[in-house]
Amino acid sequence: MNRETAQHFYLSATKALIFIALFSPLVLSGIFYFPFIVTKTLFFQIAIECALFFYVLCAVLDEKYRPKFDMLAKTVLVFFGTYALAAALGADPWRSFFGTYERMLGVVNLAHFVALFFMVKSVFVSGRDWLMLLRVFLGASVLVSLYGIGQKLGMEWFYHANIDRIDSTIGNAAFVAGYLIFALFFALLLLVKDANMPFRIFYIFSIALNLAVIYFTGTRGAALALLAGFFVLLALYLFKRDISIAAKKNTFIIVLGVAVAVFIATFFFAGKEGFLQYFKRFTSVSLDDATVKTRIFSAQSSWRGFLERPMLGWGPENYNLVFDKYYNPKLYPIENWFDHAHNIIFDVITTMGVIGLAAYLFLVGNLARRGFAHARQDPREYWIGTLIWVLVLVYFLQNLFVFDSLVTYLPLMLVLAFAGAGFPLSEVAAQKQKDGKAKKFYNPSSNAAIFMLPVLVLTIYFVNVRPAFAAYYTVAALRGGAMSADEAITAFGKAIAYSNFGRHEIRGKLADATVDFLHNKDNSDEEGKKKLAVYTMREMEKSLKEAPLDFRNYLYFANFLSNAGEALAKSDIDAFKEADAALEKARELGPDKQILYIQWARIKFALSDYAGAVPLLEKLVALSPDIVDSNTKLAHAHAKTGARDKALAIYRALMEQNGLNVQNYIDIAIGFAEAGEKEGAVQAALKIKEIDPPLSEKADQFIASLK
Repeated sequence: MNRETAQHFYLSATKALIFIALFSPLVLSGIFYFPFIVTKTLFFQIAIECALFFYVLCAVLDEKYRPKFDMLAKTVLVFFGTYALAAALGADPWRSFFGTYERMLGVVNLAHFVALFFMVKSVFVSGRDWLMLLRVFLGASVLVSLYGIGQKLGMEWFYHANIDRIDSTIGNAAFVAGYLIFALFFALLLLVKDANMPFRIFYIFSIALNLAVIYFTGTRGAALALLAGFFVLLALYLFKRDISIAAKKNTFIIVLGVAVAVFIATFFFAGKEGFLQYFKRFTSVSLDDATVKTRIFSAQSSWRGFLERPMLGWGPENYNLVFDKYYNPKLYPIENWFDHAHNIIFDVITTMGVIGLAAYLFLVGNLARRGFAHARQDPREYWIGTLIWVLVLVYFLQNLFVFDSLVTYLPLMLVLAFAGAGFPLSEVAAQKQKDGKAKKFYNPSSNAAIFMLPVLVLTIYFVNVRPAFAAYYTVAALRGGAMSADEAITAFGKAIAYSNFGRHEIRGKLADATVDFLHNKDNSDEEGKKKLAVYTMREMEKSLKEAPLDFRNYLYFANFLSNAGEALAKSDIDAFKEADAALEKARELGPDKQILYIQWARIKFALSDYAGAVPLLEKLVALSPDIVDSNTKLAHAHAKTGARDKALAIYRALMEQNGLNVQNYIDIAIGFAEAGEKEGAVQAALKIKEIDPPLSEKADQFIASLK
């Protein structure tokens, strides 16, 4: 293959693979663990790695395709460099570099987005290139939205059919909204520059469809951000002097028509009650809202975590460590686990410190500045530049309520590349890319290809294929049904062996499967139970060694041990003592988490260590005084240690409360009886009869037994 042919082939292959990567949000398969994340991330990474292979060969042949390190490119590299440095110096570098199956947002993944930025910036250089790129992205977004509409219509073969808030192929309503925000602005960019009427109709259709789907996601942060962006654009349009009144009237008619179409469509699909349900969600924002509370409380935790490691933070993907260590007890029982702050400012400043936040703000700020400067540069380019900086504003505002993911990083990198390439839509749409004809002589790309091909194969295998096998075998093990202990060990062993990261997630599923196996009444394989229980215990001990700062691992371990005590006892393992020791360590990592003390007290009771349970339950009651069950357990522990007066004082105080349920009164009645307080027991039993009349006979029998 001569030089000219090779260059054309490499360039075409690079572009084609980038086009393929744009369809990543659509990729979904239930045969993989975390199907909404793993499948699309691995698909995206493989497409980018293959594109990078051909791009490098293209750059070898012609220097005009090599990266240009302007200010915007440098800001991208600074952000990525800070991200990597924070990961290397963070609390759990391995997790920061490789991420988890649940998110897959480590340094390795971000490197693919940086590669995408430089490739798009270098090879998409003409207006025609960018028309095609944005059209393809818009086409993918329409497919995402149509899938969401299918969910809303209850198509049974769709994932999450009949779901209240559309999450489409992306799996998270907030992420869907964030992704479609970019699609809306890309459609507006194309309407400004593309005169092709069939495509203009498609752009308007996509705007109406994507707006309707954003409405059905019920994502308030995205709605508020879009509303702010709409009013900014409206003000800029109305006060722009060089636009005639007639043009403004025509635009108003089009906008009104789209708005009416969106209203009719959403009303038709959701019905009156459904439509009002979403409307109420958008308008019912208050400090008493559960979601708002979780954001405020997690922000407080984030701030405390930031103060401990202010410069470079805890490392990307390590927010869970901060959330557990500085957990706000007021979050219980609404939210026990957060792996991100759900606010881009707190998320970045906690995991990357003040240096990371500065790098992030410099990145988005510089992008907005580029758009603003381009708008002022030439009146003919006013709306291209304006749409870019308003898009950045809307993106940033909606990120105050969520965090970035693959489906927002992807279009963000396209916007950065678009600005870095000089806003190529400014050119005439039909303009052809300049054809720099190279001489047909020695083709040095052949040697480069021979060197790079093994690198590509190894990268794809270790970065993508191994995690894919791990995710596949995890689901295969969970779907195995009535597997024997040996079969379960083999299946989960494959998943763990293939995984480069996230082994603790797989072992968590192993623990769940083992508990089900142990408690299966139809399973009489006692030797198999013992074998599987010991195997699971040893695997979970490895998770504690690999991630010694992860509170959740210790809690999972203790929970497993408390459910596998009988099987482990056959191997002379005192499961409850092991669990007790694990939770002692967990207390250092999550000292104010109620779920810790609930689990720990249960284990103390199993060990008949009632004296040890008392301080744990006192801590639990101090954290959440209104939890009746915790109070009754504390009273029971006091009674067991001989502190009868303390137990009775708690029971009497509970009887003065309103809103107790039947189970609460049953526990109180039994507690009074055990403490020898017959009158209190009778009063509690009478409450049971009052609340649940069908239990009257049993309550009477209980009262009779007291005499």
